[in-house]
Amino acid sequence: MSVIKRAFVLAAVCALAMALGGCDADSGDSGSDEDGGSERKTPAEPGTPEAAVESFWDAETKHGTLTFSNVRDDGTVDEQRIEYWFDGDRYRLTWFNDDGSVRLHMISPDGVDVYHCNVEDETSILAYTRAEFHQWIFNGPPDWRPGDGVSEDGLTKYTFTAQKLWDIEGASQDFYLEDLVVYTDGERIIKAVTRTTSHLPESEDDLVVSTYTFDEPELDVDVPNDIFELPYDIVEAGD
Repeated sequence: MSVIKRAFVLAAVCALAMALGGCDADSGDSGSDEDGGSERKTPAEPGTPEAAVESFWDAETKHGTLTFSNVRDDGTVDEQRIEYWFDGDRYRLTWFNDDGSVRLHMISPDGVDVYHCNVEDETSILAYTRAEFHQWIFNGPPDWRPGDGVSEDGLTKYTFTAQKLWDIEGASQDFYLEDLVVYTDGERIIKAVTRTTSHLPESEDDLVVSTYTFDEPELDVDVPNDIFELPYDIVEAGD
């Protein structure tokens, strides 16, 4: 779909939503329920796959590890290990090299801005997303619940259609999220899949698929405040 056509469609959708009860034209969130999901705010029934997702999302604090993977242009799969800490909207993602050494910290000290804290050059640089991108993965999109979901390969999946572009002054590039798909085995979140790119896509071929495969998390645990402090001085992108 062309950018012009996409903009026209989004404008038409928002116009209809405003007539029916409201649409935030700046949010970029459509909250699609094509693969499960709704704007229902009541808690899920205990013991359901939906409740398994919500128990993770709704935990005030969380800590754990996961494997991040995506497919390179040559078809090979790149995998990286991540350790994460969340306390409400604040978070830290620590990325590791293959040898186990730390490569990068992504830290949001205030739940709004995110900084890429590079270990090699000891700098903190404003990221090209707002904190809400990772908050949607780990805390769930606001005012959106998984719903009934759709079965796939023994798991239940839920799709949130975002179509959100972050254009942040001072960042090195733009960042676009097409959608977020969450999978559960009924006990816990197993993985989350995002489709992203650095600009408004003209077709699905522009999108990069990334997968966050979760280990067993720790929920409602003590998280020290200094976890969210920037370890290095802030510099401008490109310095």
